[in-house]
Amino acid sequence: MIILSVIQGITELLPISSTGHLILTGKLLNFDISGNLFFLSVLHLGTTLAIIVFYRKVLFKNFFTKEKWLFFLKILVASIPTAIIGFLFQDYISSVLHGNIVIAISLIAVGILFIVFENFKKNGEVTDPESIPLWKMIVIGLGQTLALIPGTSRSGITTLTGMMLGLEKYSAFQFSFIIGIPALLGSGLYEIVKTYLETTDPSLLTASLSVVKMLPTILLTFVVGYISLLLVSKFKKKKWLTVFGVYRIIVGIIILLFAI
Repeated sequence: MIILSVIQGITELLPISSTGHLILTGKLLNFDISGNLFFLSVLHLGTTLAIIVFYRKVLFKNFFTKEKWLFFLKILVASIPTAIIGFLFQDYISSVLHGNIVIAISLIAVGILFIVFENFKKNGEVTDPESIPLWKMIVIGLGQTLALIPGTSRSGITTLTGMMLGLEKYSAFQFSFIIGIPALLGSGLYEIVKTYLETTDPSLLTASLSVVKMLPTILLTFVVGYISLLLVSKFKKKKWLTVFGVYRIIVGIIILLFAI
């Protein structure tokens, strides 16, 4: 569990696909992570809290102003496609798309796009998250739905979508975390509540004890995630997308070789 928490804290905040890495690590450890949505949700809560704390100035500055709440509303609207598709196709995704071949192809395909976008596309403008218009947020939100496919990477695909819309790559990368908060927080809380409602002993005491048992996992994921965000903030002037693109391609090829 410690290993999975560390991997989640790192990979959720880097464009290399946390779900893909967790599923593959779970298979190596003989732990069915793809069938344990409750555990995945707990891990996502830890990294979501890290994102909220790290970007607290962006999220809570001028908190009681009309502009800030319009910004929150736009993010919620942009998150609706991911919420709907995730809810409707959750069982299909976990049962069909969690295979090694799908993860490998997703890693390689998005890795190639990283290299192409960073080296052949003109970089856009540095953009304040609150100044991004609603239509662009919705397009980025639609791009985020592709992250439901393991191996894609939520932050990676939203970064590419943002770059397509004219955002500077680090601005797009930074915004990918902020726009992901509703989806990550909502899916995590949904799975936790769903698990408690389906348990054979749905008492408040049992639920409370389960949460307490998972607190160390949430805390460890939060700490590792926050450290990862500190490292991510140093990416601005380097060709970091190419580095991650090459990494994704190598990992994808290795997975394909083992699968074949």
